Amino acid sequence: MEHTERETGFQPRLVLRFGVTGHRPPRLDVALQERVKQQCCEIFRLAQESLHAVREAGGAAFSDDVPEMQLVSSLAEGADVWAAESALECGANLAVCLPFAAEQYRRDFAPGQWARSAALLSRARSIASLAEYRAGDEAGYELAGRMVLSQSDILLAIWDGEGARGRGGTTHIIGEAVALHQPVIHIDAAGKQPPQLLWSGLHEAVPDRPSLDGVERANAAEVLPQVVAALCAPPSDRQRTLNRFYAHDTLRSRRFLGWPVLLAASGARPWRSLLNRTPTLEQSAQDEWRHLEEFRIHGAFGQKLETLLLPRYSRADYRANSFAVRFRSSFVANFMLAGLAVLLALSGLLLPEIKLWLIAAELIVIIMIVVNTRRTQRGDYHRQWLDHRHMAERLRLLALSSALGRLSLRDVENGTRRPGWVSWLVRATARELGLVRAEFDKAYLAKVQTAMLRLIDEQAAYHRRNARAMSKANHRLHLVGDNLFFGTIIACLLFLGISLFATDQVALAEWNLPAIVTFVTALFPALAAALYGIRMQGDFAATSERSSIIARQLVQLKFAIVRDPLSFERLTDRSRRLSEIMLAESDQWRLHYETRPLSLPG
Repeated sequence: MEHTERETGFQPRLVLRFGVTGHRPPRLDVALQERVKQQCCEIFRLAQESLHAVREAGGAAFSDDVPEMQLVSSLAEGADVWAAESALECGANLAVCLPFAAEQYRRDFAPGQWARSAALLSRARSIASLAEYRAGDEAGYELAGRMVLSQSDILLAIWDGEGARGRGGTTHIIGEAVALHQPVIHIDAAGKQPPQLLWSGLHEAVPDRPSLDGVERANAAEVLPQVVAALCAPPSDRQRTLNRFYAHDTLRSRRFLGWPVLLAASGARPWRSLLNRTPTLEQSAQDEWRHLEEFRIHGAFGQKLETLLLPRYSRADYRANSFAVRFRSSFVANFMLAGLAVLLALSGLLLPEIKLWLIAAELIVIIMIVVNTRRTQRGDYHRQWLDHRHMAERLRLLALSSALGRLSLRDVENGTRRPGWVSWLVRATARELGLVRAEFDKAYLAKVQTAMLRLIDEQAAYHRRNARAMSKANHRLHLVGDNLFFGTIIACLLFLGISLFATDQVALAEWNLPAIVTFVTALFPALAAALYGIRMQGDFAATSERSSIIARQLVQLKFAIVRDPLSFERLTDRSRRLSEIMLAESDQWRLHYETRPLSLPG
């Protein structure tokens, strides 16, 4: 089923984000200012041309907005200022990440130099400042440099090629970028060579955590168009999937009851839950907005959380839930229909006069199994479920991490090749969000901490409920299966006893006891095998264990967050840990179901 009509807000705007790091005078020769600025402008113009080429080739994958280019800078005198001025001259937008509050930061400038940075501050689209640090604190510079890295696709490094001379310095930041597989354009601060690209994506085999000394290099002007395409172009092989995501949602038109009925019958869910539909898009959005509403006041960032990220999250969450029920109901139906087919086949032993009708009914059931399997495979339900669940979790986490200045452009994949459609859309959303306009003081950090704790509480409660439900379902299904096997044993023993010790063999023949025993001893194991297949395909035991572990990890993380001193660095680390915990589940689901796609039971 294809849909061509699309809704506003789901197609991302094409955005490319540069960061800058570099030296300050006297290590940077001010006589080279014009040369460096000219090289920066050439890079920006080539990147802009490459963006338009990607936009034209990508077509309907992007919104109709003009492609945007943005530079993130700390506006330190020298390299940061030169790159920022060049970006504005070339039509790029400016975002500023300050290592301290502005009034503190100006104390680190030579007399007369702050006016130039202040003029750029007034032209910035957004400003984030690490207000808890004081002028001269190397930790502030280091964390600001890391925020610039997290905010950018490509790092401009105005660098003399020499070693590091302090914490958070240019060489240190460049080394981190290279290790993160982030493209770095080295503009020679000594003016001796043209700009070079340092990037692990140039290697034939991408190395694990490449080093600054060992990373491949190439002429930046020659390879930049390919780099921009690798970072921003949509995955051509998943355009159909993207079109489905953009299209008006029609999944709610059908209900799949196999999975809900199984959970209710096993006692994992109450029977009244069958009356509940999957939460609507609006309900999903409202639930998530409770964690984000307080960030609405933070300029364009807050507006984009509500108008861009939230609709994409709610659609991904709704579709993940819908496809999960579809896939799970499909394999439950297959195993139950297989058991019904066995019942119909064996019933011919007891009802030979209607054997023809029973065989016809069995044929219909088998055809239903084949049709159900083909429909599930054609709809790609299990991959759609896992893809949308992964997207929903990444967008949910992005909302919090971006409030701390982390866009997580490379937290999940190394970024050296074109990503899958989920990662592509999540990264495109992160680029649109950009840098939050905020002072990272105690009040703001407390707001982020509160949102994080609310999410942890909500997820821990969900996983505790899920662990109990899956454990109960697994236990009940296991118990029924065991009883069916015990029933088979009892039937066999009874038949043997009666056959050996009965005096009236004629009566036994009249009762058709052999046929009855054959019916029971063949049907019960078949039904037990069907229940076992459901348990294995549904992964009940492992799911319960995973949810128990995740709930425990979340509680431990909450305890650590509450006990931590409230600081940007510590909260950023905890946010990263929260991402690891929550994304681990979707990775494990993917591993399980990619190795067990739905197939004909046999």
